[in-house]
Amino acid sequence: MLRCALSLSVLLAVAGCAGMSEEACVVSDWRTIGFEDGAGGRPVSSIGTYRQQCAKHGVAPDLFEYRAGHEAGVETFCRPSRGFDVGRRGGTYQGVCPIDLESDFLTAYHSGKRLFDLEASVRSIDARIASNLRAQERIKQELTQIGATIASDETSAEQRVQLVARAAELGRRHGELTSENDVLEDERVIAVLELEDYRETVAYGF
Repeated sequence: MLRCALSLSVLLAVAGCAGMSEEACVVSDWRTIGFEDGAGGRPVSSIGTYRQQCAKHGVAPDLFEYRAGHEAGVETFCRPSRGFDVGRRGGTYQGVCPIDLESDFLTAYHSGKRLFDLEASVRSIDARIASNLRAQERIKQELTQIGATIASDETSAEQRVQLVARAAELGRRHGELTSENDVLEDERVIAVLELEDYRETVAYGF
């Protein structure tokens, strides 16, 4: 069983990258491939890719077997817990669930997606703060170099004027970054509180 599963994984990897070989097209268990696609939330139209690849070898996938497997796979995919997991990872729902399962799936999916979005918002703010801090560190380093250059006897009066102007410009930018980070820190507090509140009310485990 494990050997078969590994073989299928290899076939699917090949199909997604370099295209299916003639042997893969001939020996593939199309019901199993359909199941794997359905269980992975991929639409039944995915067989179109296999059809194009296998057509090069004069082989046609078994559409009936693929669809039967896909239908069974979708049944395992379209569960609320899986919907939450897909949304939680920021995944995309491709509309594969039947009507009788889609409502609960989507409710869970949107719940997970909301959690993903809130966490992404915090990460985005953190990244912007870190970027500003790095920029300020570079400014400090340049200001140190400017100070040393201004103090050098080899620096002309004209160069000193230019360096002083540059230092003033860098000082203003450093202040702007400080102000930006003050605002971002306030935004982060609000974003973290919103995230924590949502985590307490989310209906599914994470």
